[in-house]
Amino acid sequence: MNRFTDTEKNNFYRAADSLRKYRRAELVDDATGESTLAELYCDPLPAQGLSNRINSANTTLIVGRKGTGKSTVFQKLQHDVRKSNDRLTAYIDIKTIWDSSQVDVALQERVAAIDFALPPATVQRMLMYRTFLSNVVEEIKRELDKRLKESVLVRIKNAFTGRLDDLKKELDAFQSEYSDDNFVRILGVKTLGLKEHSEAKQSQTTTYSFKGSASPSNAGFETSAEKRSTDEHGRVHDAQFSDVLLNVFDPAGLIRKLKNVLEKAEIRHLYLLIDDFSELPEDAMKIVVDVLLAPMNNLSDEFVKLKIAAYPGRIYLGAIDRTKIDEVYLDLFKLYGSSDITKLEENGKDFTYRLISQRISHFCGGDPVRFFDKNFDEAFRQLFNAGLCNPRILGHILVYLYESHVTADKIIGVRAIGDASRKFYEEKVESYFQTGRFLQEAFNERSSIFSLKELLESFVQRARELRRHTSSVFSKIPSTPPTSHFHVPTQYESLLTTLELNFFLTKYFEMSDREGRKVAVYAMNFGLCDKYTITFGRPTGEREFRLYFIERVFDYSPLVLNYLKSNQEIVCGNCGNRFEYADLDKLQFFGMKCNKCAVGICSVTNLSRKYETELKAISGELLLPRTELGILQTLETTEHPMRAGEIAEEMDCSHQLIGRRAKNLEERQLVSRGTSEDGRRSYALTELAKKSYFDGSTTTDLILPESTPD
Repeated sequence: MNRFTDTEKNNFYRAADSLRKYRRAELVDDATGESTLAELYCDPLPAQGLSNRINSANTTLIVGRKGTGKSTVFQKLQHDVRKSNDRLTAYIDIKTIWDSSQVDVALQERVAAIDFALPPATVQRMLMYRTFLSNVVEEIKRELDKRLKESVLVRIKNAFTGRLDDLKKELDAFQSEYSDDNFVRILGVKTLGLKEHSEAKQSQTTTYSFKGSASPSNAGFETSAEKRSTDEHGRVHDAQFSDVLLNVFDPAGLIRKLKNVLEKAEIRHLYLLIDDFSELPEDAMKIVVDVLLAPMNNLSDEFVKLKIAAYPGRIYLGAIDRTKIDEVYLDLFKLYGSSDITKLEENGKDFTYRLISQRISHFCGGDPVRFFDKNFDEAFRQLFNAGLCNPRILGHILVYLYESHVTADKIIGVRAIGDASRKFYEEKVESYFQTGRFLQEAFNERSSIFSLKELLESFVQRARELRRHTSSVFSKIPSTPPTSHFHVPTQYESLLTTLELNFFLTKYFEMSDREGRKVAVYAMNFGLCDKYTITFGRPTGEREFRLYFIERVFDYSPLVLNYLKSNQEIVCGNCGNRFEYADLDKLQFFGMKCNKCAVGICSVTNLSRKYETELKAISGELLLPRTELGILQTLETTEHPMRAGEIAEEMDCSHQLIGRRAKNLEERQLVSRGTSEDGRRSYALTELAKKSYFDGSTTTDLILPESTPD
């Protein structure tokens, strides 16, 4: 007799799949189409503590790595706000807006034809601003419709419908001011008035330069004056284009118009939900904040409240006063690390249990633990270790467990969770190094990625060596000692940010070590530990085990220092002089100014010595942008063609972006297009792509010394 019915198996998959949903995937009932968010949302904090903080009428920064639930938090916020009378939300995918502002070729050409045409970069900023405004208005209209739909009182619906129609007309009029034709016309009028000013300023600059060189005896002054005049001209030019931007759009005026329109519907606060903020390139992030978000936040007289979803360490706020905003964190340590480490682990395990059991109960009914072996408490502890409170990682692991155990009528135990975690690591995490080999960036950028692989290899090698370590503390551990965690002084955290963002590491706790230094404790990926036979966690049963992670043998700062000395290159951008790592503190004291030429600024680059030859051997023709490489990597991990939407879910981006980039890959004969069973377009790898990028001649495995014991 089967342990699980086919319905139970299918529903277990639905529960697991709902956890690994990406971006704005709605949680809805398949039969009715109604939202199930209220039933499925699981707040990481007691008494809906996280949701209540985000719902407040304050600008809020929501910080967490991929999969920590930022988009779900946004959905919960919108669900709650629709029940209010005086607040409204508008969800903005800022990365998609940025991408779309750079592909409107026809409009860019029309703007370029204007007399005193603006540079392409400035035009893109204009288009981004216009697209942003259009998206805000469209989202407002959608939210108004949803509010009307979800109102259960017919009387309220009837009263609101008339106002809604009038409001939409005003919003349409507001939006039409920035149609293609009006946008080009306004831009032409505004820029024309600056033409004479620009020419006059250039004339003044030229005169200034000439006066500086009038006397042959002032040769040194001549060079200095010309340089200053050139710099002045550049600053004036940049300022003029900023003036154009402000004149064309007038952020303060726009906010007043929008506020006046919405106040007629008795709306007191507009929440702008900015998603995918940290997916922007660094320069784009600054433009978005300086041109869009800061004015919206600072000039709205408390009307606009920003809710910005970002990654740790990938945040720029510009003129937004950080002391006046709330900051909410979704990763493990920031969520639960305010007390002791035992409490952190208890809270993390509790959230893992609540999250998974709630999903399984909703989709499958009955007791959720029936899918796990009798020691289900240990199974959920293992799931906590595997996911460290990241819902998307837990969703992937549960899908793997569905495939390996639930479909085969086998209950889930500790060993099965370890195997599923290893599969997640191999398919979703370590591929970072595979794509890094072919990244269309300067050699130093690709080398920097592989320098981190060297650092990670040194961590794993040390963890494996410590399994044979002997000490008074280790002697009290009856089995192989856990060596998955380590600590470094907190000033080294920035060096580990990339490894943490890509889930090789997770910050676990902060403590004071034996010397009294403040240190950050990190956990290596659970699947990585399973692959390299490293026992995860810390022992229990003895009082001193509470401080196990700050045992001196787990101080990895010597490994970090060795990495810096071996892999960092410090070079002056002007004279090319190279400095030793020992010179870095002195250079930093003087603002990285070169003490050889006294002009240049020195930069620090992390280079891989170990993988240098391998990276240099890669043909430049094979290098691709990160998105294109992500598409190839996603297709390589599946055995069947995938639709753009399916690829987008795996890569956490929009299907429109996938469609555009897949076309580029098709032109390079790296993907082929076909038609899926439902008649929609699908993509698959070509043999050329398999041979060029996945021929097996290189490995993403960590390369460890042969002497490292198993």
